[in-house]
Amino acid sequence: MNKKLLSALAIVVSLHSTVATAEITGNELHIWLGSKNSADSLRGYAYLEGVLDAEDFYLTNEIFVALLEKNPTANRFKVAHICFDDAKVTLGQIKDIVYKYLEDNPAKRHIRAHSLVRYALMETFACTKNPQSSPTK
Repeated sequence: MNKKLLSALAIVVSLHSTVATAEITGNELHIWLGSKNSADSLRGYAYLEGVLDAEDFYLTNEIFVALLEKNPTANRFKVAHICFDDAKVTLGQIKDIVYKYLEDNPAKRHIRAHSLVRYALMETFACTKNPQSSPTK
Protein backbone atom coordinates (compact mmCIF):
# COMPACT_ATOMS: atom_id res chain seq x y z
CA MET A 1 0.00 0.00 0.00
CA ASN A 2 2.77 2.45 0.88
CA LYS A 3 4.58 1.66 -2.39
CA LYS A 4 1.45 2.48 -4.40
CA LEU A 5 0.92 5.71 -2.51
CA LEU A 6 4.55 6.71 -2.97
CA SER A 7 4.38 5.92 -6.69
CA ALA A 8 1.21 7.95 -7.11
CA LEU A 9 2.74 10.86 -5.21
CA ALA A 10 5.87 10.73 -7.37
CA ILE A 11 3.75 10.86 -10.54
CA VAL A 12 1.71 13.82 -9.28
CA VAL A 13 4.84 15.74 -8.27
CA SER A 14 6.54 15.09 -11.61
CA LEU A 15 3.44 16.14 -13.56
CA HIS A 16 3.08 19.29 -11.48
CA SER A 17 6.69 20.30 -11.97
CA THR A 18 6.43 19.69 -15.71
CA VAL A 19 3.31 21.83 -16.03
CA ALA A 20 4.59 24.54 -13.70
CA THR A 21 7.78 25.09 -15.68
CA ALA A 22 6.27 24.83 -19.14
CA GLU A 23 6.21 28.27 -20.71
CA ILE A 24 5.35 27.65 -24.31
CA THR A 25 6.22 30.48 -26.67
CA GLY A 26 4.90 31.26 -30.09
CA ASN A 27 8.00 29.60 -31.53
CA GLU A 28 7.03 26.17 -30.16
CA LEU A 29 3.36 26.61 -31.04
CA HIS A 30 4.28 27.65 -34.58
CA ILE A 31 6.32 24.47 -34.99
CA TRP A 32 3.54 22.29 -33.56
CA LEU A 33 0.77 23.81 -35.67
CA GLY A 34 2.82 23.62 -38.87
CA SER A 35 4.15 20.13 -38.28
CA LYS A 36 3.30 17.10 -40.39
CA ASN A 37 4.28 14.95 -37.39
CA SER A 38 1.06 13.75 -35.78
CA ALA A 39 2.43 13.99 -32.21
CA ASP A 40 3.46 17.63 -32.67
CA SER A 41 0.23 18.45 -34.45
CA LEU A 42 -1.76 16.89 -31.62
CA ARG A 43 0.24 18.96 -29.11
CA GLY A 44 -0.72 22.09 -31.01
CA TYR A 45 -4.41 21.22 -31.10
CA ALA A 46 -4.39 20.30 -27.40
CA TYR A 47 -2.69 23.58 -26.56
CA LEU A 48 -5.35 25.54 -28.47
CA GLU A 49 -8.11 23.63 -26.66
CA GLY A 50 -6.50 24.53 -23.34
CA VAL A 51 -6.33 28.23 -24.17
CA LEU A 52 -9.96 28.23 -25.29
CA ASP A 53 -11.04 26.45 -22.09
CA ALA A 54 -9.10 28.96 -19.97
CA GLU A 55 -10.65 31.89 -21.86
CA ASP A 56 -14.13 30.47 -21.32
CA PHE A 57 -13.43 29.91 -17.61
CA TYR A 58 -12.05 33.44 -17.19
CA LEU A 59 -15.10 35.08 -18.75
CA THR A 60 -17.51 32.87 -16.81
CA ASN A 61 -15.71 33.71 -13.57
CA GLU A 62 -15.87 37.46 -14.27
CA ILE A 63 -19.60 37.29 -14.93
CA PHE A 64 -20.19 35.14 -11.84
CA VAL A 65 -18.33 37.57 -9.56
CA ALA A 66 -20.21 40.55 -10.99
CA LEU A 67 -23.53 38.79 -10.39
CA LEU A 68 -22.53 37.85 -6.84
CA GLU A 69 -21.80 41.49 -6.17
CA LYS A 70 -25.24 42.26 -7.63
CA ASN A 71 -23.57 44.75 -9.89
CA PRO A 72 -23.37 43.29 -13.40
CA THR A 73 -22.43 46.69 -14.83
CA ALA A 74 -19.45 47.09 -12.51
CA ASN A 75 -16.19 48.12 -14.08
CA ARG A 76 -15.23 44.55 -14.88
CA PHE A 77 -14.64 42.94 -18.23
CA LYS A 78 -11.51 45.05 -18.72
CA VAL A 79 -9.94 42.36 -20.88
CA ALA A 80 -11.25 42.09 -24.42
CA HIS A 81 -12.72 38.65 -24.87
CA ILE A 82 -13.08 36.38 -27.82
CA CYS A 83 -16.65 36.23 -29.06
CA PHE A 84 -17.62 33.42 -31.38
CA ASP A 85 -21.27 34.46 -31.08
CA ASP A 86 -23.36 31.66 -32.58
CA ALA A 87 -20.83 30.78 -35.26
CA LYS A 88 -19.93 27.12 -35.60
CA VAL A 89 -16.19 27.70 -35.50
CA THR A 90 -14.15 24.53 -35.71
CA LEU A 91 -10.85 23.81 -34.03
CA GLY A 92 -9.37 23.44 -37.52
CA GLN A 93 -10.37 27.02 -38.33
CA ILE A 94 -8.89 28.25 -35.06
CA LYS A 95 -5.66 26.39 -35.85
CA ASP A 96 -5.52 28.05 -39.28
CA ILE A 97 -6.14 31.52 -37.81
CA VAL A 98 -3.50 31.14 -35.10
CA TYR A 99 -0.96 29.60 -37.48
CA LYS A 100 -1.46 32.45 -39.97
CA TYR A 101 -1.04 35.01 -37.16
CA LEU A 102 2.22 33.35 -36.12
CA GLU A 103 3.39 33.20 -39.75
CA ASP A 104 2.56 36.88 -40.29
CA ASN A 105 4.16 38.01 -37.02
CA PRO A 106 7.51 36.22 -36.64
CA ALA A 107 8.90 39.05 -34.49
CA LYS A 108 6.30 38.26 -31.81
CA ARG A 109 6.89 34.51 -31.59
CA HIS A 110 9.08 34.86 -28.48
CA ILE A 111 5.95 35.93 -26.54
CA ARG A 112 4.06 33.33 -24.52
CA ALA A 113 1.87 31.29 -26.80
CA HIS A 114 -1.36 31.72 -24.82
CA SER A 115 -1.16 35.50 -25.34
CA LEU A 116 -0.52 35.10 -29.06
CA VAL A 117 -3.51 32.76 -29.41
CA ARG A 118 -5.71 35.34 -27.70
CA TYR A 119 -4.36 38.17 -29.91
CA ALA A 120 -5.01 36.18 -33.07
CA LEU A 121 -8.54 35.22 -32.05
CA MET A 122 -9.43 38.67 -30.71
CA GLU A 123 -8.43 40.15 -34.08
CA THR A 124 -10.69 37.72 -35.92
CA PHE A 125 -13.52 37.29 -33.41
CA ALA A 126 -13.67 40.67 -31.69
CA CYS A 127 -16.62 41.16 -29.39
CA THR A 128 -19.15 43.52 -30.94
CA LYS A 129 -21.07 44.03 -27.71
CA ASN A 130 -19.45 45.32 -24.56
CA PRO A 131 -20.82 43.36 -21.57
CA GLN A 132 -20.94 46.65 -19.61
CA SER A 133 -23.23 48.31 -22.12
CA SER A 134 -25.96 45.67 -22.05
CA PRO A 135 -29.18 47.02 -20.63
CA THR A 136 -30.27 45.74 -17.24
CA LYS A 137 -33.86 44.74 -16.72
